Amino acid sequence: MHGKKLFVTGAAAACLLASLVREAKAEPASCPEQIPFGLTTALTGNLALLGTQARNGVEFAVDEINAAGGISGKKIALTTEDTGASSTDALNAMNRVIEGKPLIIFGSMISPHVFAQTESVNKSETPFLVGATNAKVTAQGSKWLFRTHVHDGQLADLIPEYLVKTLGKTKPGIMAVADDYGLGASKGIQAALAKLKISPVAVTSYAPSDKDMSAQLLEMKDKGADSLILFGRPADVALVMKQMGELGIKLATIGNASMVAQTTLNNLSAADADGSTAIGGMIPQTSTDPKITDWAKRVQDKYKVPADNFTVSYYDTVYMLKSVIEKVGCDKAAIRDAIAATKDWKGLLISYQADAPGDLAHTLGIYRNKGKTPELIGPIKEAGY
Repeated sequence: MHGKKLFVTGAAAACLLASLVREAKAEPASCPEQIPFGLTTALTGNLALLGTQARNGVEFAVDEINAAGGISGKKIALTTEDTGASSTDALNAMNRVIEGKPLIIFGSMISPHVFAQTESVNKSETPFLVGATNAKVTAQGSKWLFRTHVHDGQLADLIPEYLVKTLGKTKPGIMAVADDYGLGASKGIQAALAKLKISPVAVTSYAPSDKDMSAQLLEMKDKGADSLILFGRPADVALVMKQMGELGIKLATIGNASMVAQTTLNNLSAADADGSTAIGGMIPQTSTDPKITDWAKRVQDKYKVPADNFTVSYYDTVYMLKSVIEKVGCDKAAIRDAIAATKDWKGLLISYQADAPGDLAHTLGIYRNKGKTPELIGPIKEAGY
């Protein structure tokens, strides 16, 4: 009898301890009545067409979550600062956001801006979630920075392989926007082509503000290129594609997701867009899932701008953070650790899994434009995933 009493007492103690542990996990850092999130992105200047996609994705998710009662009953208070097109302005915008002591900070997909901001965010010890695509963004050694969009290191391997092995092209030219984003991708593409024993016939670039790329295109033609690998942003990609048509230059064209972004296609004729191929983040336009098509329509109705791969990525990121905060509370270090431990978190179009450097997106799409309509050829995953 005495032994049995000890057993019951031990079991009761174990239950009490488990209850206390659960309470400790629920209350490690209780959240304020308004949970502060910060966002810096380009809303004005020549990068605004792209930067607004980050704002649209974050804001749309925040509005949905708040309308549904918030995170564990607490509403999100989102502060957004415009970076413009300058890295100096991006740093100033970040410092303004940091002054508000946010729990989470979202950076944009503009890699030079993220490079300029990372040190300030590290000092603030705030989880920093970005879509910036330069492969080196997550190689900075920051334990606070995470990327939830695919990056150019993945594309640099996959695009040359698809161009050479599937499309059968052996004389590509490379054209990229002349900043950290494009030049980093160009170097990676050249290295990947070298592994395939292919030398590009021409490697060129253009400034982000350039409006005339005809000289670069004519160089490709004169040097006998059979294809063009194009890395840029929607506004300048549309210019390149349009000028190819005006010059009568017909090359198999493959590039990043800007090739099939709706904001690019809106500025092209069906003839200019037709046949071009892209590998990049998953876009909602090709989905037949009613949930996805309804979501894309609601985003379009609200912002009058079609959702793209970045809109999806930032939207998913907010919901991922919601699930993290509901588990660990509003403690920055605990949130950081939970993001770093993410495995198979299902978003709208892909699942996310954190690797050691802090990258969470490892699934890409291969797309081909049929006229002005992008079609999904199929998903493709980074090696090892």
